Amino acid sequence: MNFEQVTIVGPGLLGASLAMALRNRGACRRIVVWARNPERVAECSGLDWCDHADHSLEKAVSGSDLIVLCTSVESIAALIPEVISLSAEGSLLTDVGSVKKKICQVGEEQGGKGKGTFIGSHPMAGSEKSGMSHARPDLFEGKPCIVTSPTNVPDSLHRSLHDFWERVGMKVHDMSAEEHDRCVAHVSHLPHLLSSSLAHCLDEINLDWRSLCGQGLRDTTRIAEGNSDLWEQILLSNKSNVLAALAELESSISLAKNYLANEQGSELREFLETGVHFRKSLNATEE
Repeated sequence: MNFEQVTIVGPGLLGASLAMALRNRGACRRIVVWARNPERVAECSGLDWCDHADHSLEKAVSGSDLIVLCTSVESIAALIPEVISLSAEGSLLTDVGSVKKKICQVGEEQGGKGKGTFIGSHPMAGSEKSGMSHARPDLFEGKPCIVTSPTNVPDSLHRSLHDFWERVGMKVHDMSAEEHDRCVAHVSHLPHLLSSSLAHCLDEINLDWRSLCGQGLRDTTRIAEGNSDLWEQILLSNKSNVLAALAELESSISLAKNYLANEQGSELREFLETGVHFRKSLNATEE
């Protein structure tokens, strides 16, 4: 189904990219944007992917049958009660947060307290760049989106949200909030910490080797350029799962260190081959 009016709460990288994708694909009739900053409201008002922008949350969500919270992980949970209380009868509320347990707990607690229904989403698309200026309409194309639906949500709403994300080009998967947070700790949060740790290590050495860095190092540290304020929130919000993933990584590093120290060539080669096979399996999923 097409939603008639979609409200984007927070026109950052994801929010603005979503609005662009919706407009390009004709996935809704009207797009409304909420921003706290009056200057951002004025900026959005002059763009072709925004039909109306407002700094009043009540006015921004009025009449919308889908509301998408595209703010930070911390603020999403805080916004849910207010947005549900303001939403229209039968409306659907979702989000783009990358840590789901707390957000979904708040969403379930608010069920029945307002006219809208909350279902969590995590479109796994993004960039090391942040902000509306880096938004683009193809950001979601071919990327996975995880939907964390409460058990008491009607199938029709669940299906509508699936259809919505598919309309902007995403491949939708269902998970519980707990499984989602364990998953992203390994496939998203751990890689970011590893990239930042490598950059931190080389910076601490403080030798002027930057001009000698090849593409491999540039690729490996690319995601370390991500917004530090945003990633601080994400990592702390998923602390227990990230710590568990770090412990598993430390175990793998210890293996490689021991093989190298003891000159166990065959074991070291087998360790490296595991990496080769895993990388090839990732490539296969993109075909």
